[in-house]
Amino acid sequence: MVLAGKKALVTGGKRRIGRGIALALAEAGCDVGINDLEEDEDAHQTLRLIEGFGRQSAFYAADITSSAQVKGMFEAFAARFGGIDILVNNPFYARHQPFLDIAEEEFDRTLAVCLKGYFLCSQQAARQMVAQGRGGSIVSISSVHAHVVWENDTAYGVAKAAILRLTQSMAVELGKYQVRCNAILPGFMDTDHVFGSPPPALNPGLGPPRAHHTPTLRSSTPEEIGRAAVFLSSAAGGNITGVALPVDGGLLAG
Repeated sequence: MVLAGKKALVTGGKRRIGRGIALALAEAGCDVGINDLEEDEDAHQTLRLIEGFGRQSAFYAADITSSAQVKGMFEAFAARFGGIDILVNNPFYARHQPFLDIAEEEFDRTLAVCLKGYFLCSQQAARQMVAQGRGGSIVSISSVHAHVVWENDTAYGVAKAAILRLTQSMAVELGKYQVRCNAILPGFMDTDHVFGSPPPALNPGLGPPRAHHTPTLRSSTPEEIGRAAVFLSSAAGGNITGVALPVDGGLLAG
């Protein structure tokens, strides 16, 4: 177990990509807290699955766009687990609309969840990691939308691109504290994939002549995003910081 004894928090962690990340961290040896807006059956199922790996788990209801709620969440996490080693920023919000139709409130909401929330959580995690004096890992889930433009993705794409710049700034400023900061770029996703099951079947529709094709002819899974987060947070990635790692089946390369 490459992360045995580590304490991890996954924001936006109760289902889909967040669940896959939380379970991969638990499988690698972490005790895992998950955050989302509401504690519901999805959250309870993820907690049970984490505990199925013999790890401790906890749920934290908080709106990551609120600095007060974020601060309270990190204080509660530290009190429960005795510190933090890994943060994975994962919350998602998007409404795909034509540029001419985007309302100011939608633009603000998208950047609040997909950028401001990442900043607030990363700052709180980094402050704890620096105070602890043992370093840490912050992984932020961006998207291939940071590099490739689709129609109707302006607000979401802007937020996902800004996450990469935020990650680089954190990497430069926090490196001296051995706090490593990296991003993951998912492509097409099978978000309903069950952890531990075989990868999705090949789908020729994801290949040429589609404008944005996936050379491997299949979607990625939440589990694969999680395993990338494990790698970036482990000793195997011990001197990797400031990078954006695509887990996209070669979509960006193609």
